[in-house]
Amino acid sequence: MKLHVGPVVGLCNDKIIINISGLPPLGKVKISASLCLPWAKKTKFESYAWFTADSEGNVDLSKQKPDSGTYDFIDSMGLIVSMKMVTGKIKDIVENISPDNSLFIEIVAECEKYSVRKKVERLFKNHDVKTEKVADGFVGELFYTENSSNKTIVVLGGSDGNTAALSLISAQLASHGFNALSVAYFNSKELPKKLAEIPLDYFDRVFQWLNKNPITSGNDVYVHGTSKGGELALLLASRNPIIKKVVAFAPHAYCFQGLNYKNVSSWTYGGKPLPFIRLKYKILFLNMLDCLIKNTPFGYAYTYKTGVDTATNKEAARIKIENANANILLFAGENDNIWNAYDGCVEIMDTLSKHNYKYNYNFFAYKDSGHPFPSPYIIPLSVTLSMKLAPRLVFVTGGTIEGNAKAQVDSWSKTIEFFKNCLPL
Repeated sequence: MKLHVGPVVGLCNDKIIINISGLPPLGKVKISASLCLPWAKKTKFESYAWFTADSEGNVDLSKQKPDSGTYDFIDSMGLIVSMKMVTGKIKDIVENISPDNSLFIEIVAECEKYSVRKKVERLFKNHDVKTEKVADGFVGELFYTENSSNKTIVVLGGSDGNTAALSLISAQLASHGFNALSVAYFNSKELPKKLAEIPLDYFDRVFQWLNKNPITSGNDVYVHGTSKGGELALLLASRNPIIKKVVAFAPHAYCFQGLNYKNVSSWTYGGKPLPFIRLKYKILFLNMLDCLIKNTPFGYAYTYKTGVDTATNKEAARIKIENANANILLFAGENDNIWNAYDGCVEIMDTLSKHNYKYNYNFFAYKDSGHPFPSPYIIPLSVTLSMKLAPRLVFVTGGTIEGNAKAQVDSWSKTIEFFKNCLPL
């Protein structure tokens, strides 16, 4: 029995090819995978699948569906995307995140009394990627190489405010030849603690720094935003002609209430709040109670949708994306349970069409996908799909393992293509 796994060393976003030869014809083989995140070594993730070899004694994970196991679809990365935590705690995963150390995955094949194991190394960034911490009027971190392209991507995270997790995206983008600048806008140093009343003036300093820094000076400026960061990315593009391309992953079409349980805007400019859609927390708590009683999945999407549907200031709160001077690429899951990003993207596309928007724009929606991390194969999907809040209350971000995995892979590929060249079709 021979286990073939490759590449032995590659970026975290690269697919791993797994196949086995030399098995008994129609023989049964168990293939398992395990990993520990380098910044959380007490946590361990595992997965497994049983396969039946073909008449020549071969198994190819890219062509075969498992007989049983932690996943039930054809995917060479099925073992990776279906991993579940077996030791450790969620809080260990979100602390001390760093792209500096490699991730190692062990693959084991077992047939009858024989077993073979292989280990692959996964890089969060190529070895030639350099970093520069920034504390010059804003908080950020620049990822770049000596031979970076003349394209700089400002990377904006969502409501968790975890800039360390954001570095995992920036490191991957830099490994594809871009300058990538992670920017914190709350929950860091002297910034606001909560995502509420964030001054957009803050980003004026970011763009000024990009223009002066010798690595990024004179480069095209792009923006990549996820979730609330997607809302922010579209908002910045609508107000800053310097931005030439925008990728918004699970964004919305409106400015919303801040995330501090107060009736204030998420954003301000010149000391004045931007108009916003108010969230009715009575609706949120009633929806939570309903999910608790019925033992059904809970999320925020219903609250956001109700907020938009009942708002009397929709036009004032709408992001005036038609004023942007950028090519725009949108992604959303049709089953997003964090907020109704799909509805927001449909509305954005309608707005751009009605205004005969002169730049390129496109939207990709994914069936059976919710609100996953935007870059594939980095954080196991089981971590982001659901969280138990109470004995009968589970917070769910939406979609399935298979649906979210496919959305991550396709959207990431299109993102790289978009930033490098033109709009994907």
